[in-house]
Amino acid sequence: MELAVKLSGGAPAMSDESTHARVVDAAIACILDEGFYRASSNKIAKRAGVTWGVIQYHFGSREALMVAVHERGLDELDRCLADAVITGDTIEARLAAFVDVLWAYYRRPEFLAYLQVVLNLSHDPTTADSTRRALETSHDQVGSRLPAMGRAVLGDGPSDVEVADTARFLYNVVRGLALDQELLDAMPVEHSGTAAFDAQRDELVRVLAQALSR
Repeated sequence: MELAVKLSGGAPAMSDESTHARVVDAAIACILDEGFYRASSNKIAKRAGVTWGVIQYHFGSREALMVAVHERGLDELDRCLADAVITGDTIEARLAAFVDVLWAYYRRPEFLAYLQVVLNLSHDPTTADSTRRALETSHDQVGSRLPAMGRAVLGDGPSDVEVADTARFLYNVVRGLALDQELLDAMPVEHSGTAAFDAQRDELVRVLAQALSR
């Protein structure tokens, strides 16, 4: 089924799927430009070239649209992890490949939009219980990807429990460093720049590889 949506300027109608994606794209852009709460339904609709009624048809409410933004981020992360290729003759080389996979995702500007959605919906007292439950369980699929990645880094020696714990630890450390860089980039203050963080990332890989080797 197609929804006939006439865009501003007389553009042709779009399918349900393309309209859904267009609105999510517009929501992400609005959040990045103006922040979570200033990205109003009307601004998102205007940027997407549709009416608020069209957004209601696809999502039902602004909160549901924000959940769709969150789901977009999770889908992208899941694909990133699923497509990861971790190879190397040394544990440091394999760990560097693991870090590069996460770094490529978490250093994207869109991640800040996904982060704003999670933080604001989680702390807003008006957020629906169903939305909170969705946020709490949404990382289960992503977490299921980590043990295989950890095994690719560590090899056959460690137990499954050790591999899973190490993979989660590495994931959290790398995500934290990437998030730190993203937040600094978004703030109007002077800092040491991306090159310094890249050096910190490389040093982190070296130190962690030494620890894992032992």
